[in-house]
Order: sequence, then C-alpha cells, then structure tokens
Amino acid sequence: MKALAQRHDVRLTAVCDPDPWTAEQVAAGWSAQVFTNCETMLQEGRPELLWICVPAHLQTQVLLKVAEARIPFFVEPPGAVDFATARACAAQVKATGVVSAVGFTGHYVDVAKEAREYLGVNPVPVALGWWLRQSEEKETATAEHLLWNDACRHVDMLRLFCGDVKQVHALGAGLDRAEGGLTVQLEFAGGGIGVLTCATFARPEARLELELMGEGWTLNFEGDLSLLRLAERDKTTILRRLNDPAEAHVEAFLAAAAAGDPSRVAASYPDSLGTLAVCQAACLSIGEARAVNLAELS
Repeated sequence: MKALAQRHDVRLTAVCDPDPWTAEQVAAGWSAQVFTNCETMLQEGRPELLWICVPAHLQTQVLLKVAEARIPFFVEPPGAVDFATARACAAQVKATGVVSAVGFTGHYVDVAKEAREYLGVNPVPVALGWWLRQSEEKETATAEHLLWNDACRHVDMLRLFCGDVKQVHALGAGLDRAEGGLTVQLEFAGGGIGVLTCATFARPEARLELELMGEGWTLNFEGDLSLLRLAERDKTTILRRLNDPAEAHVEAFLAAAAAGDPSRVAASYPDSLGTLAVCQAACLSIGEARAVNLAELS
C-alpha cells in the first residue's frame, strides 16, 4: 500500500474488510467507498485492479472469486488459506489469463539479480537458510504456519537460485503454540541440496539469512535481502541493496495489467504455487514422518 500511495496514476476507490472500522480507517485518506463483503465490492465498486492484503489464513475464497471475475490482482502477504485453494486459484488464473502477482518481492531485489548473474547457469551445490523470527500473527503462530506464511519467502528464493525442488523431508521440534521450530531438508531437481530452519520462539535478535555455497565461493544474504556478501578465495565483496523491491514489483504488476500480459510479472500466482507446494510437502512430511516427493502433490 505504501508503494501504491506514492504513485499519481493509481487511485484507491474501494476498501473491503469484515470490520467496518478498519475499512473506514484505510479508506479515509483516499475518499474511497467502504465494503464489508467482497462480492458486493466486486459488483458495486467495479475495481480495475485489486490489492489483497490480509493474512493468508483469513483470505477464505476471495482469491478464487477475484480470479473468476478476471480482475488483475496483487496478493501480499504471500501464502494461501490451504494448498487445495491455492491450486484451484492457480488453475483458474491460468485458465482465464488474468494478470496476477504475489508478494515474493525477492525477485526484484537488485542484489539478488547480482547474485544470479554471478552464478550464471552454474548449479548451487549447497544452500542454507534461517528464518528465526516470530510471526506477527500470534494466534496462529505454529512452526508450520511460520513456514507457510512467512518463511515461504525464503523457500521462494531458494527455488529462484537452486531451481525446482524434487523432494522434501521436514523435522519438527516442540511443535506447540508456545515454543517450536522445524528444519526442512530440500533435494533439488538439479542435484543440489538445501536446509531451511525456522523457529517460532522469541530470540534476542531475529535472524533472516540465506547462504549459497560452492567450490571456492559463498554468497550470503543478510536481513530482508538487504545485504549480499560474496566471499571468494582471494577477496570478499559486500553489496548493499539500493532499490525498493516493493516499488519495482508494483511497477511490474501495473505494467503487466495495463498490457494484459501475465508474463511481465516475475512472481505470478501460478508461479508461486511451486513455492507453496514445497511448504505443503514439508507439513505433510512432519505429519507423516517421511520424505515427500513433490510429484505426489501434482
């Protein structure tokens, strides 16, 4: 919403929230209409584009209704109410050809692009990730929820750098609402391996990192992909993010919507299904105490 507010070619015309007070607070600065029902807003508000900015577990069937209405949409935060709904929505988006975007903004981070150029076509043998930060949604803050709604951003970046995931084996520890965590082991189709660790319990400092490594080099992302450290045998190069990835993502979505061309968005909803499938496989792996092949979810 902040990126939208900075643009002069976008006008907010309607806001929908089950809580009228919340909707009115958002709409006040834009002189927008207020709705408490999504279907009513779609019929009466007639939006040209939709920004869906509620937590995934509260989205219910909104995405499906929007896709069926063929209205271009941007959903942030990423995730979905469940995998079955995500798969149905992705199929609907592909069938209608509607432009969509998911808030995996890592695709638009300038230092991530630098890292991809450095890697070229070379595979990443080993990848490590840490998402050690509590979820903002305290009422559903289980380890699986953290992976599905927050750490999925790291899963998406691992797919971006390492390619498609072939198999997932996840291990849970202390999986209750008060304290818990999980480790997700990934086997990539290209032969590489990866490990992502998540923790729901409070820490003195959050740790959000990604590390890619190969013979003679290491790429390390710190924070919210705000810094890239490239360590080689004879030197270390540090690059700091200079662009605003959210702004770049919004720009790409608006351009794609104007052109009616879904391919102009780097992280469309159908694209994101591959990331959500990895998260779903991890949850199945924990529940069934076994490795899960991604082909099982297709």
